[in-house]
Amino acid sequence: MIKEEVKALLEEYLDAPEAWSDNVMIEVDPQTLDCRLYDEDDADIEASDKDYWEVMDLLSMSVDDPGRWEIDRDALDELAASYQYQ
Repeated sequence: MIKEEVKALLEEYLDAPEAWSDNVMIEVDPQTLDCRLYDEDDADIEASDKDYWEVMDLLSMSVDDPGRWEIDRDALDELAASYQYQ
């Protein structure tokens, strides 16, 4: 299911955020629901047939541990709901 795949990608990002640029995104193929972390500067995402979600829009600052990012469950649910009927 897409929610688990995206959650795993976000966890991968959170394990080593320094390995990614500030503009890293989740790329979703709406036909197959295949997902990956997308960190390419030279591609034209506007012309792509894939969907892109900014990683930072799917994270929030931890209330219990200020300074630490965590997965925003509501944002993840919203992303998953976008593909519910596909």
